Amino acid sequence: MPGETIQAVLERHTAGLMSLAGVVGTAVGECQGQPCIKVYVAKKTPDLLKRIPSTLQGFPVAIEETGAIRALGQHEDR
Repeated sequence: MPGETIQAVLERHTAGLMSLAGVVGTAVGECQGQPCIKVYVAKKTPDLLKRIPSTLQGFPVAIEETGAIRALGQHEDR
């Protein structure tokens, strides 16, 4: 849709990106001083790099390798 904000574009595409094996998160970020969509992956693989687009609705996409992301458990000492 013309004129969509980067946040709206991210919301529209997050489910599809997260369905790719190896994608562990998405966010709005900054790339070279401009807003971009960040896609966090456990490990950059050639297959994953081919499957993630370089732009989404005109916004650049940056892929960052983060390793696995997992929720931290609650502390037991309470």
